[in-house]
Amino acid sequence: MMELLERYLAAVAAELPVDQQHDIIRELRANLLDQIDALQQDGPLDETKLNQLLLQQGHPIDVAQRYAPSAPLIASEDMPLYKTVLWHGAALMAVIALLKSLSGLILADSINPVRLVLQLGFSFVDNFATLLLVVTAVFYLCGRAGWTKEWRQRQWHPARLPRYPLARIKLSDSITDLTSALFLLLLLWTPLWLSVEAQQHLPVHLAEGMEYWRYLLTLFATLSAAFALYRLTQLSWQRWSKWCYILDHLVFAVIFAAMALKGGVFTEPQHMTDGARLFWTHAAGSIYYILLATAAVLVVLAIAEYRQLRRL
Repeated sequence: MMELLERYLAAVAAELPVDQQHDIIRELRANLLDQIDALQQDGPLDETKLNQLLLQQGHPIDVAQRYAPSAPLIASEDMPLYKTVLWHGAALMAVIALLKSLSGLILADSINPVRLVLQLGFSFVDNFATLLLVVTAVFYLCGRAGWTKEWRQRQWHPARLPRYPLARIKLSDSITDLTSALFLLLLLWTPLWLSVEAQQHLPVHLAEGMEYWRYLLTLFATLSAAFALYRLTQLSWQRWSKWCYILDHLVFAVIFAAMALKGGVFTEPQHMTDGARLFWTHAAGSIYYILLATAAVLVVLAIAEYRQLRRL
Protein backbone atom coordinates (compact mmCIF):
# COMPACT_ATOMS: atom_id res chain seq x y z
CA MET A 1 0.00 0.00 0.00
CA MET A 2 2.83 2.38 0.78
CA GLU A 3 4.14 1.73 -2.72
CA LEU A 4 0.86 3.16 -4.08
CA LEU A 5 1.31 6.24 -1.90
CA GLU A 6 4.85 6.77 -3.20
CA ARG A 7 3.64 6.43 -6.79
CA TYR A 8 1.05 9.11 -6.12
CA LEU A 9 3.64 11.41 -4.55
CA ALA A 10 5.97 10.85 -7.51
CA ALA A 11 3.17 11.79 -9.91
CA VAL A 12 2.57 15.02 -7.99
CA ALA A 13 6.31 15.78 -7.89
CA ALA A 14 6.51 15.45 -11.67
CA GLU A 15 4.10 18.42 -12.00
CA LEU A 16 6.01 20.66 -9.57
CA PRO A 17 8.91 23.05 -10.21
CA VAL A 18 12.20 21.28 -9.50
CA ASP A 19 13.26 23.76 -6.81
CA GLN A 20 10.00 23.24 -4.85
CA GLN A 21 9.56 19.48 -5.19
CA HIS A 22 11.39 18.45 -2.00
CA ASP A 23 9.59 20.81 0.39
CA ILE A 24 6.12 20.34 -1.09
CA ILE A 25 6.33 16.54 -1.31
CA ARG A 26 7.58 16.37 2.26
CA GLU A 27 4.60 18.44 3.42
CA LEU A 28 2.14 16.45 1.30
CA ARG A 29 3.54 13.11 2.52
CA ALA A 30 3.17 14.23 6.13
CA ASN A 31 -0.46 15.29 5.53
CA LEU A 32 -1.33 12.00 3.85
CA LEU A 33 0.34 9.93 6.55
CA ASP A 34 -1.65 11.80 9.21
CA GLN A 35 -4.87 11.00 7.34
CA ILE A 36 -3.81 7.34 6.99
CA ASP A 37 -3.16 7.15 10.73
CA ALA A 38 -6.62 8.61 11.38
CA LEU A 39 -8.22 6.02 9.10
CA GLN A 40 -6.32 3.16 10.74
CA GLN A 41 -7.88 4.02 14.08
CA ASP A 42 -11.18 2.74 12.68
CA GLY A 43 -9.64 -0.49 11.48
CA PRO A 44 -7.00 -1.90 9.17
CA LEU A 45 -6.34 0.17 6.03
CA ASP A 46 -6.66 -1.81 2.82
CA GLU A 47 -5.83 -0.77 -0.73
CA THR A 48 -9.44 0.18 -1.48
CA LYS A 49 -9.53 2.75 1.34
CA LEU A 50 -6.15 4.14 0.28
CA ASN A 51 -7.39 4.51 -3.28
CA GLN A 52 -10.45 6.37 -1.97
CA LEU A 53 -8.22 8.69 0.06
CA LEU A 54 -6.03 9.50 -2.95
CA LEU A 55 -9.09 10.07 -5.13
CA GLN A 56 -10.32 12.59 -2.56
CA GLN A 57 -6.99 14.42 -2.81
CA GLY A 58 -7.53 14.86 -6.54
CA HIS A 59 -5.56 14.48 -9.72
CA PRO A 60 -1.79 14.96 -9.27
CA ILE A 61 -1.89 17.99 -11.58
CA ASP A 62 -4.62 19.63 -9.48
CA VAL A 63 -2.72 18.89 -6.26
CA ALA A 64 0.48 20.35 -7.70
CA GLN A 65 -1.40 23.50 -8.77
CA ARG A 66 -2.78 23.95 -5.24
CA TYR A 67 0.70 23.89 -3.76
CA ALA A 68 2.52 25.73 -6.56
CA PRO A 69 0.06 27.52 -8.85
CA SER A 70 1.45 28.35 -12.30
CA ALA A 71 1.61 32.06 -13.08
CA PRO A 72 -0.81 32.86 -15.96
CA LEU A 73 0.28 34.92 -18.93
CA ILE A 74 -2.17 37.63 -17.85
CA ALA A 75 -2.95 38.15 -14.16
CA SER A 76 -6.63 37.99 -13.26
CA GLU A 77 -6.42 41.56 -11.95
CA ASP A 78 -5.27 42.75 -15.39
CA MET A 79 -7.94 40.91 -17.38
CA PRO A 80 -10.49 43.80 -17.49
CA LEU A 81 -7.90 46.13 -19.03
CA TYR A 82 -6.56 43.35 -21.26
CA LYS A 83 -10.03 42.55 -22.64
CA THR A 84 -10.86 46.22 -23.15
CA VAL A 85 -7.66 46.83 -25.11
CA LEU A 86 -8.29 43.74 -27.24
CA TRP A 87 -11.91 44.69 -27.98
CA HIS A 88 -11.03 48.21 -29.05
CA GLY A 89 -7.97 47.01 -30.92
CA ALA A 90 -10.10 44.46 -32.75
CA ALA A 91 -12.57 47.18 -33.76
CA LEU A 92 -9.73 49.32 -35.08
CA MET A 93 -8.23 46.37 -36.96
CA ALA A 94 -11.65 45.61 -38.49
CA VAL A 95 -12.03 49.16 -39.80
CA ILE A 96 -8.49 49.18 -41.19
CA ALA A 97 -9.11 45.83 -42.87
CA LEU A 98 -12.34 47.17 -44.37
CA LEU A 99 -10.59 50.26 -45.75
CA LYS A 100 -7.77 48.20 -47.22
CA SER A 101 -10.19 45.71 -48.76
CA LEU A 102 -12.33 48.45 -50.30
CA SER A 103 -9.31 50.29 -51.68
CA GLY A 104 -7.98 47.04 -53.12
CA LEU A 105 -11.25 46.26 -54.86
CA ILE A 106 -11.58 49.81 -56.15
CA LEU A 107 -8.03 49.65 -57.44
CA ALA A 108 -8.84 46.35 -59.16
CA ASP A 109 -11.99 47.97 -60.59
CA SER A 110 -14.12 45.15 -59.21
CA ILE A 111 -16.74 45.52 -56.48
CA ASN A 112 -17.39 41.84 -55.81
CA PRO A 113 -19.24 41.22 -52.49
CA VAL A 114 -17.89 37.67 -52.08
CA ARG A 115 -14.34 38.79 -52.74
CA LEU A 116 -14.81 41.72 -50.36
CA VAL A 117 -15.98 39.44 -47.52
CA LEU A 118 -13.14 36.95 -48.05
CA GLN A 119 -10.48 39.63 -48.33
CA LEU A 120 -11.89 41.44 -45.30
CA GLY A 121 -11.91 38.22 -43.26
CA PHE A 122 -8.35 37.22 -44.11
CA SER A 123 -7.05 40.75 -43.56
CA PHE A 124 -8.78 41.03 -40.18
CA VAL A 125 -7.52 37.65 -38.95
CA ASP A 126 -3.97 38.53 -40.00
CA ASN A 127 -4.08 41.93 -38.28
CA PHE A 128 -5.82 40.65 -35.15
CA ALA A 129 -3.36 37.77 -34.76
CA THR A 130 -0.52 40.29 -34.69
CA LEU A 131 -2.45 42.52 -32.29
CA LEU A 132 -3.19 39.59 -29.96
CA LEU A 133 0.46 38.56 -29.89
CA VAL A 134 1.75 42.07 -29.25
CA VAL A 135 -0.85 42.98 -26.58
CA THR A 136 -0.38 39.67 -24.74
CA ALA A 137 3.41 40.04 -24.79
CA VAL A 138 3.21 43.62 -23.51
CA PHE A 139 0.82 42.69 -20.68
CA TYR A 140 2.95 39.67 -19.75
CA LEU A 141 6.20 41.67 -19.62
CA CYS A 142 4.58 44.59 -17.79
CA GLY A 143 3.00 42.18 -15.31
CA ARG A 144 6.32 40.46 -14.64
CA ALA A 145 7.96 43.84 -14.10
CA GLY A 146 5.19 44.91 -11.70
CA TRP A 147 4.13 47.88 -13.81
CA THR A 148 0.50 46.81 -14.20
CA LYS A 149 0.17 46.45 -10.42
CA GLU A 150 1.61 49.94 -9.96
CA TRP A 151 -0.89 51.25 -12.52
CA ARG A 152 -3.83 49.51 -10.80
CA GLN A 153 -2.82 50.98 -7.45
CA ARG A 154 -1.95 54.42 -8.82
CA GLN A 155 -2.71 57.36 -6.52
CA TRP A 156 -4.34 55.00 -4.02
CA HIS A 157 -5.30 56.74 -0.81
CA PRO A 158 -8.65 56.74 1.04
CA ALA A 159 -8.78 60.54 0.85
CA ARG A 160 -8.55 60.40 -2.96
CA LEU A 161 -11.52 58.10 -3.47
CA PRO A 162 -14.22 59.71 -5.67
CA ARG A 163 -16.94 61.49 -3.69
CA TYR A 164 -19.60 60.62 -6.27
CA PRO A 165 -19.94 57.62 -8.62
CA LEU A 166 -20.01 59.95 -11.63
CA ALA A 167 -16.62 61.38 -10.65
CA ARG A 168 -14.88 58.10 -11.40
CA ILE A 169 -13.18 57.98 -14.81
CA LYS A 170 -14.36 54.95 -16.77
CA LEU A 171 -11.54 52.92 -18.24
CA SER A 172 -13.61 51.96 -21.29
CA ASP A 173 -14.37 55.62 -22.11
CA SER A 174 -10.70 56.59 -22.04
CA ILE A 175 -9.68 53.69 -24.27
CA THR A 176 -12.58 54.41 -26.65
CA ASP A 177 -11.46 58.02 -27.00
CA LEU A 178 -7.85 56.97 -27.51
CA THR A 179 -8.85 54.47 -30.19
CA SER A 180 -11.05 57.04 -31.95
CA ALA A 181 -8.25 59.62 -32.01
CA LEU A 182 -5.75 57.08 -33.38
CA PHE A 183 -8.25 55.98 -36.03
CA LEU A 184 -8.78 59.58 -37.12
CA LEU A 185 -5.01 60.03 -37.41
CA LEU A 186 -4.83 56.91 -39.57
CA LEU A 187 -7.51 58.30 -41.88
CA LEU A 188 -5.75 61.64 -42.09
CA TRP A 189 -2.38 60.12 -42.92
CA THR A 190 -3.10 57.26 -45.30
CA PRO A 191 0.40 57.63 -46.88
CA LEU A 192 1.78 55.96 -43.75
CA TRP A 193 0.01 52.67 -44.44
CA LEU A 194 -1.34 52.72 -48.01
CA SER A 195 0.70 52.28 -51.17
CA VAL A 196 1.13 55.25 -53.52
CA GLU A 197 -0.95 53.54 -56.18
CA ALA A 198 -3.78 52.82 -53.75
CA GLN A 199 -3.76 56.45 -52.56
CA GLN A 200 -4.12 57.72 -56.10
CA HIS A 201 -7.23 55.63 -56.58
CA LEU A 202 -8.92 56.47 -53.29
CA PRO A 203 -12.53 57.47 -54.00
CA VAL A 204 -12.31 60.61 -51.81
CA HIS A 205 -9.56 63.25 -51.70
CA LEU A 206 -9.17 66.59 -50.01
CA ALA A 207 -9.83 69.32 -52.53
CA GLU A 208 -7.04 71.64 -53.62
CA GLY A 209 -6.38 74.31 -51.01
CA MET A 210 -8.07 72.27 -48.25
CA GLU A 211 -4.94 70.67 -46.78
CA TYR A 212 -5.19 72.90 -43.73
CA TRP A 213 -8.10 70.76 -42.52
CA ARG A 214 -5.74 67.78 -42.37
CA TYR A 215 -3.25 69.66 -40.19
CA LEU A 216 -5.97 71.18 -37.99
CA LEU A 217 -7.56 67.78 -37.34
CA THR A 218 -4.14 66.21 -36.79
CA LEU A 219 -3.35 68.79 -34.11
CA PHE A 220 -6.57 68.24 -32.15
CA ALA A 221 -6.58 64.46 -32.67
CA THR A 222 -3.06 64.33 -31.23
CA LEU A 223 -4.12 66.47 -28.25
CA SER A 224 -7.20 64.26 -27.77
CA ALA A 225 -5.06 61.11 -27.79
CA ALA A 226 -2.62 62.65 -25.30
CA PHE A 227 -5.50 63.68 -23.02
CA ALA A 228 -6.95 60.15 -23.19
CA LEU A 229 -3.55 58.74 -22.19
CA TYR A 230 -3.43 61.20 -19.28
CA ARG A 231 -6.87 60.07 -18.09
CA LEU A 232 -5.59 56.49 -17.98
CA THR A 233 -3.30 57.62 -15.15
CA GLN A 234 -6.13 59.20 -13.14
CA LEU A 235 -8.85 57.70 -10.98
CA SER A 236 -11.44 60.47 -10.95
CA TRP A 237 -12.47 63.62 -12.76
CA GLN A 238 -11.45 67.06 -11.61
CA ARG A 239 -13.42 70.09 -12.68
CA TRP A 240 -10.64 71.31 -14.98
CA SER A 241 -10.23 67.89 -16.63
CA LYS A 242 -13.99 67.59 -17.17
CA TRP A 243 -13.99 71.06 -18.79
CA CYS A 244 -11.15 69.93 -21.07
CA TYR A 245 -13.16 66.85 -22.02
CA ILE A 246 -16.19 68.98 -22.88
CA LEU A 247 -14.05 71.35 -24.95
CA ASP A 248 -12.53 68.35 -26.73
CA HIS A 249 -16.02 67.33 -27.91
CA LEU A 250 -17.01 70.88 -28.86
CA VAL A 251 -13.84 71.58 -30.84
CA PHE A 252 -14.35 68.52 -33.04
CA ALA A 253 -18.06 69.37 -33.38
CA VAL A 254 -17.20 72.86 -34.63
CA ILE A 255 -14.57 71.53 -37.05
CA PHE A 256 -16.88 68.88 -38.55
CA ALA A 257 -19.78 71.34 -38.81
CA ALA A 258 -17.52 73.92 -40.48
CA MET A 259 -16.27 71.32 -42.98
CA ALA A 260 -19.86 70.37 -43.82
CA LEU A 261 -21.12 73.96 -44.18
CA LYS A 262 -18.10 75.17 -46.14
CA GLY A 263 -18.57 72.54 -48.81
CA GLY A 264 -16.04 71.57 -51.43
CA VAL A 265 -13.68 70.11 -48.83
CA PHE A 266 -13.58 66.77 -50.62
CA THR A 267 -13.33 66.06 -54.30
CA GLU A 268 -13.20 63.04 -56.57
CA PRO A 269 -9.79 61.90 -57.85
CA GLN A 270 -8.77 62.91 -61.36
CA HIS A 271 -8.28 59.34 -62.53
CA MET A 272 -11.07 57.12 -61.27
CA THR A 273 -11.74 53.49 -61.91
CA ASP A 274 -15.33 52.41 -62.42
CA GLY A 275 -15.39 51.12 -58.84
CA ALA A 276 -14.19 54.45 -57.46
CA ARG A 277 -16.72 56.33 -59.62
CA LEU A 278 -19.52 54.11 -58.31
CA PHE A 279 -18.42 54.75 -54.73
CA TRP A 280 -18.17 58.51 -55.25
CA THR A 281 -21.60 58.67 -56.90
CA HIS A 282 -23.27 57.09 -53.88
CA ALA A 283 -21.10 58.63 -51.13
CA ALA A 284 -20.54 62.21 -52.29
CA GLY A 285 -23.97 63.38 -51.23
CA SER A 286 -23.72 61.62 -47.86
CA ILE A 287 -20.48 63.24 -46.69
CA TYR A 288 -22.27 66.51 -45.83
CA TYR A 289 -24.86 64.71 -43.68
CA ILE A 290 -22.27 62.43 -42.04
CA LEU A 291 -20.20 65.42 -40.94
CA LEU A 292 -23.25 67.25 -39.59
CA ALA A 293 -24.54 64.15 -37.80
CA THR A 294 -21.13 63.58 -36.21
CA ALA A 295 -21.03 67.20 -35.04
CA ALA A 296 -24.54 66.88 -33.58
CA VAL A 297 -23.64 63.69 -31.68
CA LEU A 298 -20.54 65.38 -30.24
CA VAL A 299 -22.63 68.35 -29.07
CA VAL A 300 -25.10 65.99 -27.36
CA LEU A 301 -22.22 64.19 -25.65
CA ALA A 302 -20.74 67.52 -24.54
CA ILE A 303 -24.09 68.53 -23.00
CA ALA A 304 -24.26 65.21 -21.12
CA GLU A 305 -20.73 65.74 -19.81
CA TYR A 306 -21.64 69.28 -18.70
CA ARG A 307 -24.56 67.92 -16.68
CA GLN A 308 -22.15 65.56 -14.94
CA LEU A 309 -19.76 68.47 -14.35
CA ARG A 310 -22.44 70.33 -12.38
CA ARG A 311 -22.62 67.38 -9.95
CA LEU A 312 -18.88 67.24 -9.22
